Amino acid sequence: MRTGVFETNKSIMYPDEVSFCFNPMKIKVNTENTVTCTISYGAMSFTDKRTPYGGSVELDISMYSQAFFNAGGMELLPSKEITVKIQTSADAFTFTTKVIWGAMNIGEVFNQSRTVTWFKNFPFTISMYIASGATMRKRYDRNKYQTFSAGSGLVHLNPSSLFGGATNFGVIRLDEEIPESTFDYTFDSTFRPVGDGVIINRLVVDDSECGIYLRWIDRHGFYQYWLFQEGESGAGVDNGDKLYCDFSDENYSFYGVFRYNGKSMQMTKKACATLVDQGTFNMLLTLLSSPLVDMYLNGNWVPVNISTKSISGTTQALQDFEIEIEFPETISQSL
Repeated sequence: MRTGVFETNKSIMYPDEVSFCFNPMKIKVNTENTVTCTISYGAMSFTDKRTPYGGSVELDISMYSQAFFNAGGMELLPSKEITVKIQTSADAFTFTTKVIWGAMNIGEVFNQSRTVTWFKNFPFTISMYIASGATMRKRYDRNKYQTFSAGSGLVHLNPSSLFGGATNFGVIRLDEEIPESTFDYTFDSTFRPVGDGVIINRLVVDDSECGIYLRWIDRHGFYQYWLFQEGESGAGVDNGDKLYCDFSDENYSFYGVFRYNGKSMQMTKKACATLVDQGTFNMLLTLLSSPLVDMYLNGNWVPVNISTKSISGTTQALQDFEIEIEFPETISQSL
């Protein structure tokens, strides 16, 4: 939380430079006056008006921030810098915060150095948060570092455009000042610098061409990708309502003859990531909590779901990660 001066001798507490819209985004204004809060992004805005109680006004703008994201579409979700204006009859205060479509949980660290597998024969991006004024460097294979610009906030970079000639690996290095912790004492290490503010993302090239390729957004707003080995298929069928029919032959009429007015069929496919290390296993676990999962099929991203079940990990250095994918419901005729 940041703190500012309000109405000459009073204070205001407001969200940090970086916020997650599924965590509380609280504002506390010490005042005896009615507070009008306007939250805006582009042409879209919301207004929240509050009366003070006990000499202060408190509100949470996280729900308003969520409304600025079109999460149901197929486009990647970057961070959004929203503007918030706090106004009373005696003063006005304006601030901005970069909002990420995600959430932090206790013990998690945001935007730390990591190694990812770059599936070079499929669409791929690497997500990272870039602070304003950060120095960006890139290199691949035996080449030297080169500086480049990629904007600021949460971005999703295409490594093919950064180092398309890479055959073994690519490296993206960020030298930046890490923002102060977004949360209270519970999250003190959320933005702790790794190596004095140096964040190094290493991409290891994978030239595999076959399998089930999935994309999903994790809890921190980062997009993750993995090429799974294909397993056995299955189908679940549900019947609709009964429609009784008049049926008779040359001699008799019969009761109890019916058809179902329709069928619904759900195709499933098992998939497995074999012998992955603990870090990769933990990354794949974020697939289970993601509401946005897509499968790459015939050049398009198709929304799919992961079946609800428990996945247990072991302490072994290498282990399998198995899932069951639920495809969109099969469309059929109905009576």
